[in-house]
Amino acid sequence: MSEFDNNGFETAETVETVENVETIDSSSDTVETTTSYESPSYDTPSSEGSKVFGIISLVCGILSLLCCCTGWIGLVLSIAAIVLGILSINKQEDARGMAIAGIVCGGVGVILALIMVIMGAAFSAADATDIEQYVERFEDIL
Repeated sequence: MSEFDNNGFETAETVETVENVETIDSSSDTVETTTSYESPSYDTPSSEGSKVFGIISLVCGILSLLCCCTGWIGLVLSIAAIVLGILSINKQEDARGMAIAGIVCGGVGVILALIMVIMGAAFSAADATDIEQYVERFEDIL
């Protein structure tokens, strides 16, 4: 006998571990291995209560209202708020209220930013004297 004769233990036994089941056959030199592992099940949903898009939508909506007088920056923030709010609702995140508030603030921000862009384009095309006359007429009305 060789020095590796398993000290008298039979080698045709099944050895079970947590992850592997091995069968060793003494008549052949092959080892059959079967791996069976089940992933643990958790009770949390796959989105894990994510509120990221809803929060970002609300922040962009509020910033669009604050930056609406800058024109293009307010317009970009408004569009981002609307898109992120819609994505949040479609992904069924927990922040549905924040997403809706972001969409509403973004919509108001789009309107205000467009008004500012149109007024800025109109006033930049006009002469300084035209603007002074407009202000004088406005003061006369009041």
